[in-house]
Amino acid sequence: MGLSVYSKAVFFHAYGSNPISMNGDPEMDDQVLSVLIVDDEIPIRQELQMYNWEAQGAVLVGEAGNGEEALEFCRKYVPDVMITDITMPVMNGLALIRTVKKEFPQIQVVILTCHSDFEYAREALKLGAIGYVIKVMMDDSELEQTLAEARRAIEKEKSYNTKKKEENRWNQSKLLGQLLTHNDSTMDVYKSLADKGLPLTFPLQIVRFYVEAKHGDWLFVDREVRQVLGSYDHDFAWVPVDIGEHFVYFGHPNKDRLSMITTIEAVISDIHYKLESIHLHKRECIHIYASISDDVDKPEQFQQAFQVMSLWKNDYFYDSSTRVFLGKPEGAHVIEPKALARIEEKMKKVIWDQAGISAFIEGDFTNWAREHRILPNELKKLIHKWNILWNKERGDFDHDEILSQHIYQTVTLHEMMTALLHDIHINFSGEERYRPEIRLAGKIIREKISQPLSLSSVAEEVGLSSSYLSRLFSEEVGESFNDYVTRLRMEKAAYLLKNMNLKIYEVAEQVGIPSYRYFSIVFRNWMGVTPLEFKKG
Repeated sequence: MGLSVYSKAVFFHAYGSNPISMNGDPEMDDQVLSVLIVDDEIPIRQELQMYNWEAQGAVLVGEAGNGEEALEFCRKYVPDVMITDITMPVMNGLALIRTVKKEFPQIQVVILTCHSDFEYAREALKLGAIGYVIKVMMDDSELEQTLAEARRAIEKEKSYNTKKKEENRWNQSKLLGQLLTHNDSTMDVYKSLADKGLPLTFPLQIVRFYVEAKHGDWLFVDREVRQVLGSYDHDFAWVPVDIGEHFVYFGHPNKDRLSMITTIEAVISDIHYKLESIHLHKRECIHIYASISDDVDKPEQFQQAFQVMSLWKNDYFYDSSTRVFLGKPEGAHVIEPKALARIEEKMKKVIWDQAGISAFIEGDFTNWAREHRILPNELKKLIHKWNILWNKERGDFDHDEILSQHIYQTVTLHEMMTALLHDIHINFSGEERYRPEIRLAGKIIREKISQPLSLSSVAEEVGLSSSYLSRLFSEEVGESFNDYVTRLRMEKAAYLLKNMNLKIYEVAEQVGIPSYRYFSIVFRNWMGVTPLEFKKG
């Protein structure tokens, strides 16, 4: 009689990289239950070994001959389910259940009993066992029913814990927001954060985690990112700060920076893998990176240090090959008048020549932007101005004074230049690019941009099915119908905010988004700033 632990390698081979829940935090979607058998009677253990566990979505991970051996196993592996006898030598079943439920409340306990043990069985149920199996009557259906009950209990507990965690994280996020707005009762906020499970211990290093995606993908990407971050709860605490941004806290004042970088890089790789595995994105379409601050020694330095870390977004624009930035960002700068005059002089020399402008963009302009490290939004505004100028110089006075092909939502210099070169090619080609149905659809969308629009209603007007119009849009325009509508709305909103004295909710209504809150979120995703920040310049 003794402790028997089955080879974990076997289960990893059979069930994949995350085959069984051996860490006490099971993910129950198609989760294989890990089962420990505890009984001093060898024939009973042998009988249970022969049970078809796999057919019930379970796997036998070990067996023990008494309570002490079982407790040793639980402390090392934390199985999902423990099936245990009550009357055993060294440590009986009741003492085992009492200790296991105290140390590992998530383990579901099933009692093996005989008729004479019913009093003990009742006591075991009071201690937290979910049910019992009578030895002399033990059959496959009874074990199947017991495992199903265990799975339901685990799912219920996981659902409760997830809801509690999310509620707690939301409260932490609100408190962190108060901390960053320089609330007068700063120390009270730190205390409240500690009460909500996020005790910030100084000195600390601030880690900001960024995920930037196409606006249409945000809801899906954010959900997957949070799932991956949740799988690292035992490594660090994390709190949402903004759309696509999280504050990560490792919790150790003297945490080794190298190990932090290693963990963060693992998270980034996991997110890329998760998104690619569900065909949500190509790697170049979503940008995932992080920054780690120098030591923040005192609570009163936290707010400023946190805000400084946001400047890494500008550095990433120029250095998108880096995944983890360290220390203080190099930063970016506004355009100096003399530098602007020199680059515009070069630009105007090639204004009539598509090949000349393309060469200028790829060469002089890109080098100029890198040399002066211009603020990304400043560059985008400059391109906006040039785009209007190029079209007017070519006599295209009807061209909308808005930036086309979502230059504003590009995240890196390379992305921005690629989008700009695409614009130049489109604007300089005199040929009709789209078939009549697409041109008509575009006209309908522009005319009704302030009204509710749907793919089906536009498809009906142009005489095509919804699925066919959707495919044509993607093929000919290079973006989906919804992305096209959202882009036009955001470009019109940018124009109205810049040139008209309208309230933000009035702008939202004029671009067909009556919900002020939703409009603000979509605008922020597109432009990188809130409508109010954009309006203020």
